[in-house]
Amino acid sequence: MKAIADWALDRFAVKQIEKSLMDRRVAKGTWYHGDGAALFLLFNLLLITGAFLALSYTPSLEGAYPSVRYITDHQTLGWFVRGLHYWSAGLMVVMLVFHLFRQILLGGYKSPREGTWLIGVLLFFVVIATSLLGYVLRWDERAIYGLRVALNLMYRVPVIGESLVLVVQGGPHIGSQTLPRIYAVHVIFVPLLLLALVGYHMYLVVVHGITGPTERTRPVASSEEQRRLYKADAMSEERGEIFFPYTAAKSGAMAGVVFLVVVVLTLVLGPGRLYPEANLVEPSYPMEEWWWSWYSALAALLPPWLATTFYIGFPIVLFLLLVSLPFLDRSPRRGLRNRPVAVALVSLCVIVILSLSSLRARSPWTAYPRAEPPPVPDGVVLSPQAEQGRQLFAQYGCNSCHPIDGHGPQFAPDLAASRSILSHAEFRRYILNPPEDIAMPPYEGRLTDDELERIIDFVMHVQITRHR
Repeated sequence: MKAIADWALDRFAVKQIEKSLMDRRVAKGTWYHGDGAALFLLFNLLLITGAFLALSYTPSLEGAYPSVRYITDHQTLGWFVRGLHYWSAGLMVVMLVFHLFRQILLGGYKSPREGTWLIGVLLFFVVIATSLLGYVLRWDERAIYGLRVALNLMYRVPVIGESLVLVVQGGPHIGSQTLPRIYAVHVIFVPLLLLALVGYHMYLVVVHGITGPTERTRPVASSEEQRRLYKADAMSEERGEIFFPYTAAKSGAMAGVVFLVVVVLTLVLGPGRLYPEANLVEPSYPMEEWWWSWYSALAALLPPWLATTFYIGFPIVLFLLLVSLPFLDRSPRRGLRNRPVAVALVSLCVIVILSLSSLRARSPWTAYPRAEPPPVPDGVVLSPQAEQGRQLFAQYGCNSCHPIDGHGPQFAPDLAASRSILSHAEFRRYILNPPEDIAMPPYEGRLTDDELERIIDFVMHVQITRHR
């Protein structure tokens, strides 16, 4: 047996791998350097669970939702596999942001690690993009809403916007080609791209190392000086260690904790909520995934004329800023204690993200209240009561989401263009206690009966007149 083992180790070059990767000396890192290992574990967990989900998933408009429902409700451990996939995706976004902020705090993008940083930025945006593609595959109401928002933004991209939409949809409208295209990108093209980027990113980490102890305490003027300091740290008994088992154990511990969190969330909360099946005719407006909530809240605080530009422009500006960061920040100082400006900026970003996420969770409206009441559609004559309702419609923020006859933000159904006429009782029930699967706050206890009657009177005026 020993002879067979020795033959295999020699022929498959295992000893060379062990010597170049496991037995190498590296600068000592702290527990939070394990965030990279946690991300690698989550990435592999997504690949494995995604492969199992693909065995039962049907990438068609007719079969997608029933197949996800079957996986969740009937397949043996299907709910568990889907839960692992769902929570791994969410935590991967969280860990990516943590990893990004850590590198900014330590100056991990400084020479000679510019290439490592740039590959990492590409990884960041690819993962964010594929997180959106993933929840479209469920083909529930949240999926179709997210897809429509994405297509609407793509259409507004200068020059190539219309072509982008046609490529994604597979035609002029969302149809039979749309979901298979998204599925192919999500399960074939993106994983192949991520495998290449992750592999190269890890190679660069091995070559250039992490931000070592000495780097974090003194200015480093050049890449040559950094390499000299890192080598000295790695060879030092006090500041260096062998990668395996010491560094691997610390990184593995953090990865293990993150994996445990994924399992606990799956067991306690289950897989992501499955909304009713996507409806291409009568759309609803459910809230986005929790890791997007801060972004939605931020856009909601902007005036309507700026919100669309922000949705498109913010990712572009962020990408350009992150790519430029190694070349804009020429300070030789690295390490948390030597970078007060970076600490202040990252702290501000964390506070803003958490505050906006909390705001979105507590106030699930889709847009920011507008002061001016909606225009009266042509041919509609309002009674005095209905006119008061029009003013209240703006006062309570209804026109921040609902357009009237095509005027106003297009976040929620146009109340003057509904395919069917709702009764007084249906409007009352909808306003006081809207369905749980839409992003609208309940108004029970916030409106007096008189105010509610006036708002309903206004809405029914514009609705009935439109259907004459």
